[in-house]
Amino acid sequence: MTLYDYANTILMGESLEDKLLSSVDIVWDEMETWQPERCDMPGRSSQIAFSEDQIKFPSKEALRVDKEKGKALHFFANHELLAIEMMAQALLLFPELLLSQKKLLVSTIEEEQKHFMLYSERMGEFGVNFGDYPLNSFFWSFMSEIHSADQFYSVVALTFEQANLDFAHFYKELFKKLGDIKTYQILEEVYQDEIKHVARGRVELQKKVNSADELWAYYCENLPGKLTPARAKGIHFDNFGRAKAGLNPHFIENIKNYKNTFSVTNRKQWKK
Repeated sequence: MTLYDYANTILMGESLEDKLLSSVDIVWDEMETWQPERCDMPGRSSQIAFSEDQIKFPSKEALRVDKEKGKALHFFANHELLAIEMMAQALLLFPELLLSQKKLLVSTIEEEQKHFMLYSERMGEFGVNFGDYPLNSFFWSFMSEIHSADQFYSVVALTFEQANLDFAHFYKELFKKLGDIKTYQILEEVYQDEIKHVARGRVELQKKVNSADELWAYYCENLPGKLTPARAKGIHFDNFGRAKAGLNPHFIENIKNYKNTFSVTNRKQWKK
């Protein structure tokens, strides 16, 4: 299996089996190349198709109920599936990436696939199957505005995955307080992997700047359209995870103090 075939199957395949395709059979060839390819929407069967319907994420109190835990994990699983598809699209869109960079993207896909399976199996124990609730395409909607690898790293690794440091940290601790150690352990594993993913994006962008402090400006420069650094943080601001991912104090403070009208980032605990 060529790398192109691997990425194309994940992106355009319609079944979960396609999305979870193993990389073990890839024949790595430094000379393999293709013309950049962009798709409007990833392939998805009717069972896992995107929906315009919206549902609310369960409240902290609701998460005491197993069915609501399953709904929360359903949200998380869809985010992982979107990440898998966006990574595959990046591989097809940027054939000029070095083989080492492509291998890191594949490693990230493997970890996102693992996360999806962990969430899927756990929510199944709560009586929820993937596709039981509407699936949104919010993250994917930014792919049409990404025109360079650095934009991709800025949007996915340093925005959405950086925000997931906050969300994963918050919810793993919440599930722990609820006595759900199994779900806590899943979220802890996801959290540790997300630190690696943020670090990978940071390393790629730092190749283009002269100093660590210039990373902030270059990151902001590569955010497309209306996307702002406000989307790079969530409920609980996780200084530790960001520092472990190698983000410098200047960058972390700028993220922490960044404000706009995106309400989820204007938390009381950040106004101290």
